[in-house]
Amino acid sequence: MRKLVLLGFVSTILGITTTNVFALGECGLSCCIASANTSGVTLAPNLGLSLQYEYMDMETIREGTSEIGPNDVINRNWQPGGSYSVPTSMIMQKWSLAAAYPVTERFQVLGVLPYIKNDMDMRMKNKMGMVMEHKMDTLQGLGDITVLGLYTAYTDAPIRPTQRLTLGFGLKMPTGKNDEKNASGKYVHAMMQLGSGSWDALFTANYLKAFYPVILQASLFYQLNTEGNEGYEFGDQFSYDLVSRYQANNFINVGLDLHGIYAMKDKDHDGKYSNIATSMVDNPEHTGLHSLFLTPVVQYKIPNTAGSLEIKYQKPLYQDVNGYQQVIDNRWLLSLTWNF
Repeated sequence: MRKLVLLGFVSTILGITTTNVFALGECGLSCCIASANTSGVTLAPNLGLSLQYEYMDMETIREGTSEIGPNDVINRNWQPGGSYSVPTSMIMQKWSLAAAYPVTERFQVLGVLPYIKNDMDMRMKNKMGMVMEHKMDTLQGLGDITVLGLYTAYTDAPIRPTQRLTLGFGLKMPTGKNDEKNASGKYVHAMMQLGSGSWDALFTANYLKAFYPVILQASLFYQLNTEGNEGYEFGDQFSYDLVSRYQANNFINVGLDLHGIYAMKDKDHDGKYSNIATSMVDNPEHTGLHSLFLTPVVQYKIPNTAGSLEIKYQKPLYQDVNGYQQVIDNRWLLSLTWNF
């Protein structure tokens, strides 16, 4: 039961970091960190390792809260003699290695090393008024590494607490490339880049209330983004979570999470990534959103081992965007964890 409690509070803390639209707004860091903790990697007495896989599918384009077709966006923005492009599909895949180390009984350090693969299909109306489909080159490689410290500020019991308050502070480091260019020598869309080029601060707070075998949690997360070395600054992000876990039997936990994220607008200080007149996704005005997701969760402890599996499926309940944005249609998160 102690593992169930810890798994619950960690799941919230690491599940509250979701990112700018695409690989960096509606998902990204928060989902990865969330999965690291819900997977149970932070329960290890000496060292916890977790291998995570994330699959994010995006096709729907929204204007505010309304769905709009890609052809409608093109026709509204295309000018005679010019060109205009919109995304029709984006698949983001991420493999992450998470490691947790307990420094003291109250303090833990968690590190996440991501490998990212991004694919995007585009539709463009050219100068002659012809509509064409094309596929961008796949971008893949190391993403931005994150280190997070978690401190138990209050607990009413060292084992099976009914109340617990945990605070966290972390740092996202610019280890992923953010200067990838296309065949014409122009910078690839900012949301397609593997990293942000910036040092970003992370702040978390989690409150746990247990009614065994049910555990409830509320979490807050803030990501303070700074300007990257190529002049692009992703908007700050605020996330909030309500998490529930129920121990169905000795090997299976089930849960239902409600995750919300508010991302502010991006800024392209040097104009390297902006092509406002020709591309929907290269316009900083089409960034910033408020989204709400529902996430059913199943966790399975492998019998007679220190390993466990976790599966999450995330579906949006509400999405409100600035301008025109391609948003998440669904996301799968899988993790295999082993504690030592």
